[in-house]
Amino acid sequence: MIPIGKTNPDWNRIKAEYVSGTDSLRMLSEKHGVPFSTIRRRSEREGWAEARKQARIKIEQNVVKESAKKTADNATLAADIRRKGLILLDGLFDDFAEVRATEHRESRKGVTDIKRLRDLTAAYKDLTDDMAKPEESENPLMRSLYELIQEERNGH
Repeated sequence: MIPIGKTNPDWNRIKAEYVSGTDSLRMLSEKHGVPFSTIRRRSEREGWAEARKQARIKIEQNVVKESAKKTADNATLAADIRRKGLILLDGLFDDFAEVRATEHRESRKGVTDIKRLRDLTAAYKDLTDDMAKPEESENPLMRSLYELIQEERNGH
């Protein structure tokens, strides 16, 4: 610690530490070797408390802005995944209908592959259930779509 009254304090640095940090005036007094009463008077004269308040408000606004941006990005990503997933499932349903028609013509019994239809229905349900948080999905289809879209967005 520097002895009090023995140096020429760097007021810009002390003010910056106060405005952008969490140290109290008393802590800064000890840290920089400046009498507390001197720091307190200078702080009052130059409005350090108001500057600190404004700096914190700006930080909070930036956090909110970044959070909103991330939420919007996730919503856009979820919409992209949903669109691509539904296109994929639509194609699978078309394939199922084509196979069913072929089987019906060939067998003349009208037997359908119920397992394929159940798998497609389950895939659709999983896709729509996982829309909210695709990055956390355990569904392999959703994860693949999420990673593919992330790669496209990152230009890879």
